[in-house]
Amino acid sequence: MSLRLRNRWKQGDRARTLEDVATVSAANAWRVACNGVLNLENEAFETQTQYQRLDVIEEFAIFLLHLTDHQVYGKFTEEERARFITAMALRLAGLVEENRADNRPPEDQKHMTPADYRRAFIEKLNARNSVYAECKYSLVEGPGFGLLRAFAEWVSETLGPANRQWAIDQVVAIEGPEAVEKYTASLDALLAGSDDRSGPGKAGPVRPMAED
Repeated sequence: MSLRLRNRWKQGDRARTLEDVATVSAANAWRVACNGVLNLENEAFETQTQYQRLDVIEEFAIFLLHLTDHQVYGKFTEEERARFITAMALRLAGLVEENRADNRPPEDQKHMTPADYRRAFIEKLNARNSVYAECKYSLVEGPGFGLLRAFAEWVSETLGPANRQWAIDQVVAIEGPEAVEKYTASLDALLAGSDDRSGPGKAGPVRPMAED
């Protein structure tokens, strides 16, 4: 099954804010993250519970959010960039909260509330970004090996000690680059579709999103 991401805008009068576009980008990142988990499971890197799947999804989502910050750099003003990334992070935190609240937690998390899930995700995001910020990224070549390796190590930790090195190799060589390619293509299409008709960072309304 092919992965469908929202990447088109249709004719219309209703203006879209930076926050609206960030929400769509968060949904795309979440879909790519879920697809990454499925790919890993298809390669025999099994997850045992939905909570463990969500742990992996969080790592993908945080990684893609970090890439988004690089991708929008120079396209928005600094104020717009901060608004966009904050809105996307908050929407991802909301998705984490919704999905964890809908599933039975492990024993050590039964005390947690939905707000706790959101808070824990934001804390993880900040911790990951402090490391990712030290890694190389190029708009032409994408994430450097160090960035992919750090991402892969965190994904492998969520999968457990079995086949740890194989999981790292799989993410660095295949799942990471594939997620980057799919997600950045959708983000570029969203931004290009906006920019040529007064999109984010420009004056005027942004086209509403086309229906699937």
